[in-house]
Amino acid sequence: MAQRLQKRDETLSDEAKQPTDSIKRLRFIVLGSDEVLINEACDTILRSTDAKRMETIKRGRTCEFREDYVSGRHVSVVKTPTYWLENLKTYLFFSKSVRSLKRDMEFSYSMVFPGPHAFLLVLGDVRNSGKEHYLLRALSEVFGQEVLDYSMVLFMHGYSDRDIGRNRCVRKCSERYHILKDNEDNVLKLFHDATAMKQRKANFFTNDLELLYKAETYFKKEFDATYEERENILRGDLAEMKTAEENLRTKMTEMEKQNSENVRELQDLREELDQLREELDAHRFRENQLRKDLDASISREKQLSQEIDALKEKKYELKEELFDLRDHKRRVNAELIASNERESQLKSDNEKLQRELEQLKDNEKKREKNPRESKHKEEFLLTEKEEVQEEYDISRRREEELLQTVTGSQHGIHISTAVTPPSVSENKVKSLSGRECEVERKQIDSQSSRSLEGEGLNPARQNIIQDPPNR
Repeated sequence: MAQRLQKRDETLSDEAKQPTDSIKRLRFIVLGSDEVLINEACDTILRSTDAKRMETIKRGRTCEFREDYVSGRHVSVVKTPTYWLENLKTYLFFSKSVRSLKRDMEFSYSMVFPGPHAFLLVLGDVRNSGKEHYLLRALSEVFGQEVLDYSMVLFMHGYSDRDIGRNRCVRKCSERYHILKDNEDNVLKLFHDATAMKQRKANFFTNDLELLYKAETYFKKEFDATYEERENILRGDLAEMKTAEENLRTKMTEMEKQNSENVRELQDLREELDQLREELDAHRFRENQLRKDLDASISREKQLSQEIDALKEKKYELKEELFDLRDHKRRVNAELIASNERESQLKSDNEKLQRELEQLKDNEKKREKNPRESKHKEEFLLTEKEEVQEEYDISRRREEELLQTVTGSQHGIHISTAVTPPSVSENKVKSLSGRECEVERKQIDSQSSRSLEGEGLNPARQNIIQDPPNR
């Protein structure tokens, strides 16, 4: 408790003695007779707006307390009521009116403890028609004549120096006044003028300055006594610290020895670490080689996969070709079956012709007896021979076309066309007549049938064609 009081007293005394430019907290009491002018002066000093003013007002019984930061300084302002001057003018005796306002004035003073840096009297008329000097007189009656050394007149508008010199309030304040304007430079000049007044014992006004000095001496004595006790305690602590320091030194020597051993171990560990690093480098080199081999194998694998895909596509194409060849084989077999059927039909016709030829042989004998009938029969046989020859030519052409398609395909089937053409014996047949024509035609038909059977086109002997080998 004593230490807290001592610190508080030291701060107050230091604040009372510090230079005016370094004061970070300023306290003012504003007096006057015009409510509008007083509010305007407070707003200008605090550099605040209406909304901000409503937030910072703290109302007392008769006064308003406002505070804000201006250019890095904490500024407090106590606005006094205007009825003070009305009471001072209406009372018959001035002393009685001062006694009635004494408690309010002391309360306004307590709101800016430990005291204001200046009492600011706000005037709107330089001719002092409102008798505001009564307020200065009441302050001197309540707080003593010394309060006028901390008082200043604050004009809200500019006037000539001659009018200001005639003002009674300015003369009471020892010619201290300030013309307040709404800009920051002017407000900072007001702070400087309000704290740099001459004939002042301290930077702020207080009635208890002597009590502060007495408290300071008292607390110094008390502090000295406690300081001696504290010093003795600290000396004992210092001795203990010395012994502890010696113990620490011995421990340090032991630790240095251990440190030397640890250094040796550290060197061994470093050598082992170097070996491990070399092994790690070799392992990394092998790992890089393995990665390269792996990349090469991956590339080869990709190439093989591409080749496999190409082979699969080729296989698919060969399968399609095989299916096409099988379809073609089926069509060729069908055509061969049809040609065999036609061949069997021709054989049957040939046999029929042979029978007719035998019949003609029988009738030949009769023709010798009847030459006219033989002539007609001979003409009939010639026409029939031509028809048979045409049919034979047509079937031969079909067989040749079929054989060409078979030999031109990729099945590997080879069929030779060793059929005796009819042109070999055609002239001979034309020169024959009667019975000899029939006999020659039968020989030609039998030769053609034998040639076809020899080539394997007879379905009774060969009706199966082998499939080509798979690729």
